[in-house]
Amino acid sequence: MNIDTDSLAIFIIMWGIPTFMVVRGYLKMNADDRKSAFNDFKSRRFIFTIGLMVMGAFFAHLGTLFAIRVMEVIGLAFFALGGVFSIFDMWKKNKIKSVFILVLVASVILVGII
Repeated sequence: MNIDTDSLAIFIIMWGIPTFMVVRGYLKMNADDRKSAFNDFKSRRFIFTIGLMVMGAFFAHLGTLFAIRVMEVIGLAFFALGGVFSIFDMWKKNKIKSVFILVLVASVILVGII
């Protein structure tokens, strides 16, 4: 397993700083806000849209970091699945934004495949 030092630094910055900020913000919330945020994170809508996209991006980045192509492909598949669910979810509200999400997800997948 060959880990590139530059990729490791980018991985730590890209995933460490946002994780630290989210945990810090969560710990500063009062009990009612924590319960509300936790219920939002447990909702099916969040899990199938944002959750799958974030998990897919994490796996794809982890696969790139460790040079494991299978993990990268699995991450891109999760990302694509989350993007499709996001498009369906957004289509009811705003068709222009859903097409924008489609273009963004397709471009990320295209860059990930290349």
